[in-house]
Amino acid sequence: MRYPMRYLLLVLMALCAPLHAAPASDAERFASGLQFPEGTVFVGDTLYFVDYGTSAVLRLGADRSAVRAWQSAGCGPNGLLPLADGTMLVACYDAGTVEQRTLDGRLLRTVDRGAQGEPLIRPNDLAPDGHGGAYFTASGGAQGIEGRLYHLAAGLARADMVVDHVQNANGVALSPDGRTLYLGESTTDKLLRFDVAADGSLTGRRDFLVLDDLGHGQRLPGGGRHTPDGVRTDPSGHVYVSLYNGDGFAVFGADGRLLATQSLPGTHHANLAISPDQAWVYGTIDDDEGSLYRVRNPLAPPRG
Repeated sequence: MRYPMRYLLLVLMALCAPLHAAPASDAERFASGLQFPEGTVFVGDTLYFVDYGTSAVLRLGADRSAVRAWQSAGCGPNGLLPLADGTMLVACYDAGTVEQRTLDGRLLRTVDRGAQGEPLIRPNDLAPDGHGGAYFTASGGAQGIEGRLYHLAAGLARADMVVDHVQNANGVALSPDGRTLYLGESTTDKLLRFDVAADGSLTGRRDFLVLDDLGHGQRLPGGGRHTPDGVRTDPSGHVYVSLYNGDGFAVFGADGRLLATQSLPGTHHANLAISPDQAWVYGTIDDDEGSLYRVRNPLAPPRG
């Protein structure tokens, strides 16, 4: 049977439309007065995050205020990653180090070089590798310094560069099965995708998403740039991307299909974390009065 072109276009638009698009008014804003919040992660049921502007790591109190866990001048903390032994890794953007610390800030280990002796230029964000180790980005910088991705195997003794030639390496996340790695390239507004080998090395580099033009009739809300910052995956393999430039965050399927968008108050949204029960998304708002936000997870499992 032949269908009119207009009908086919309408069907295509319906298939490509996001399943959920929520306004900024849905979000609660709290813990205000931060200078540059980043690095949201859950340690058990407690949300930890950083205030890069004050070089402090904080946690969210029961009254939803920011409680200082520790502070280290010169670190410039950006990303956090809890480890199975109850410690955490901290990406020190200013110091050019990745540090292992206790939750109250006691320093246990410092990694300040790659395995070939190269300096770590602006360590940014981290993701667990599923085997006791971690991946972390080194953003790079001006004057043509390219961003890189490193792998720290279990034991955290050696940082192997696994990706280079990235234009501002930013958020990083793995799929639930550990076979796919997603990496934000902020200068180009892209999310890159890699295949993960058993030894932690990466192959098959390709563009996963070009956020300014998703193709197939899909576009993110708002005009201008849509710059990826923090990246997270959930147990179903959905990819959550916080938009530093853009409007809040967006959620994609593993096939790259846009599933949901969430508008947020404020101008820049650097990072996000999904609550352990998958019901909420917490994240950061970076504007004249930095703060945190909380909003219902648009892809939360049905409540029983």
